[in-house]
Amino acid sequence: MARVDFIRSLISWPLMLAALVVQAEIQPEPLPVYESLPKKLPDSVLFAHDANFDALVAGRVVVLDLEKPTRRYLGAMDAAQFASFIQSRSKSELYVAETHYSRTTRGERTDVISIYDSESLKQSGEIVLPGGKRGQVVSHRYTLRLVDNDRFMLVFNFTPAASVTVIDMDSRKIVEEVQIPGCGLIYPTGKRGFSSLCSNGAMFTAQLGADGKLASQDKLPPLFNVDEDPLFDKPAFHKERAYFPSYKGLVRVVDMGSKVPKDLGSWSLLTKTEQEQNWRPGGWQIATMDDAGRLYVLMHKDGKDGTHKSGGPEVWVYDVKNKQRVQKIVLKNWGVSIEVTRGEKPLLAVTNGDMQIDVYEANQGAWKTMVGGAAAMPLSLHALRK
Repeated sequence: MARVDFIRSLISWPLMLAALVVQAEIQPEPLPVYESLPKKLPDSVLFAHDANFDALVAGRVVVLDLEKPTRRYLGAMDAAQFASFIQSRSKSELYVAETHYSRTTRGERTDVISIYDSESLKQSGEIVLPGGKRGQVVSHRYTLRLVDNDRFMLVFNFTPAASVTVIDMDSRKIVEEVQIPGCGLIYPTGKRGFSSLCSNGAMFTAQLGADGKLASQDKLPPLFNVDEDPLFDKPAFHKERAYFPSYKGLVRVVDMGSKVPKDLGSWSLLTKTEQEQNWRPGGWQIATMDDAGRLYVLMHKDGKDGTHKSGGPEVWVYDVKNKQRVQKIVLKNWGVSIEVTRGEKPLLAVTNGDMQIDVYEANQGAWKTMVGGAAAMPLSLHALRK
C-alpha cells in the first residue's frame, strides 16, 4: 500500500507543479475592457458603413485603420434601419441618423440623431427627429451633411414629400425645415447653405441665416438631360468643387463655393475608342478624390442602360485640372464602392463583390491587402473629414 501511495505521489507532484506554473503565468482578464481611440486619428482611418441588408436593425459603422498590418478593426457604432453617418470636424463627435421601431421591425417609429464620442465610441446623446420622415434609403453620404464649420446639421427627409431638416448642433435643437419639392439629397453650398438635384436635371439651392433659418432660395436651369445622360447623385468633392460623373462617362463640374452654384461645364472621361467600347462608370459609391485633387472613378466595359450600379474591374484616375487620365488601377476583384484615405500616400479602399474591402496603394495602384469580415455589407466608405 505504501508503494502505491509513493507512485501516486510521483505522478501527482508534476501535475500540481504544472498547475501552479500555469496559474502564475495566466492572470484572468478583467471584464469588461474598454479602449479609447486617439484624439487625432491617423490619415489611414476609414469609416465603413455596413448597411447589413440581411438584418437592417443591426446595421453599424465600423472604424478601420487600413495601414495597420494587424488589428485593423478599431471599433463600431450602431446604425439601424437605413442609417446615415457623418464625422464632425469641429467637435470630437460622430453622428448617426437612424430609425427604430417599438417592436424592432414594426410598431411606433422613432427617428433620431445618435451622437457618439469619437474617442470612446460611446453614445453621448441623441436628438429626436419628429414626424417619422427621415429619408430611409440605402446608405448614402449625401443624406446627412454638416455646414457652417459643422454648426448646422442637415438631414434629408422623404415621405415622399422631400425636405431638409436643419439642426443647430450647439444647442442640439431643430431650427428649420426647408421644403425641396421634386428634388433630393444635400450638397453643401457656400458658407451656410445646400443644394439638391431635381427630377428635371435642375438644381435647387438654399442659404441659411446665422440662426439656421431659411434666408434665400433659388433654382438653377437644368444642368443635364435626365433622359439622355443622367448624372450620378454621388459626386466627389474637392475643396469647393463637386464632380458629378454621368452614366455615359462625362463629368460635370459645379462650383459650390458661393451662395448660388456655378456650372463649370463638363468633359469626357473617355477616349473615342473607349466610347466605342462602351466604358462607363458604375457601382454604388463610384467616385472619390484624394487630397491632391485627383479624381478616382470606378469603370466597367460594355456598359448599357441598367449597368450604372453594376460596379467594375478598374478604377481610372484623373488630373481634373488638365482633364486627363493619369492612371489605371486594375482591380484584383470586381469593385462596387471606392474611397481614398487622407494624406500624401493615400490608400484606395474598394468594397468588392464579396463585400470584403480590398486595399491598394493609391499612388502606385498595387494591391496591398484585403480586410475581410469587418462588415456584412460596407456599401458606403468614409475617409476622415478634415
